[in-house]
Amino acid sequence: MKDEFNALLPHTQPGFLAEALGAHVEQYYALEKNVPLAGAWGAGESSLWAERIKATAPNVEVLLRFGISNGWLDDQAAAVTRKFGKGRITYIGAVLDEKTMAAAAEWMAKDAGLTSSLTPAPAGVEISRRVANGREVYLAVNATSELKTLQLPRTMKLLLSQTEASRVELPAYGVEVISNVQH
Repeated sequence: MKDEFNALLPHTQPGFLAEALGAHVEQYYALEKNVPLAGAWGAGESSLWAERIKATAPNVEVLLRFGISNGWLDDQAAAVTRKFGKGRITYIGAVLDEKTMAAAAEWMAKDAGLTSSLTPAPAGVEISRRVANGREVYLAVNATSELKTLQLPRTMKLLLSQTEASRVELPAYGVEVISNVQH
């Protein structure tokens, strides 16, 4: 929340996007202990930091609320969203635990109409899409110490192992580059 001269701005988050969001941060502070959260993304906890959000527009939807904890955050908005233009703007005023963050990301992807052209990844496997010069490949990385199986939506080319398959066995910390089969 600083300007080009590194000076603090006189307004709180989300700064110049407050009008578009239809809300702003009313209070913020570091947390001494985790605070419960609940709402559209399930139940979880916020750690380290919290921002109490105040809606200023009637069509702001509260996605998460802080639970009973320390008085100043009790039942206050922790995450809000509002339709804006052809999409929406969402603001999260909490450090979400892993489960709640995953639910938030899944909600955002679904709301935005994003779909994977490959497949859902098993826990511990990251899939990244790379596109260049009209070609598309996927990098599958197993970040665990266990064998992971990746079921592909169709037979595809496994570039590192130089085979074709409809599933990939990724050894512990293994990597594979996957491409569409071209006949």
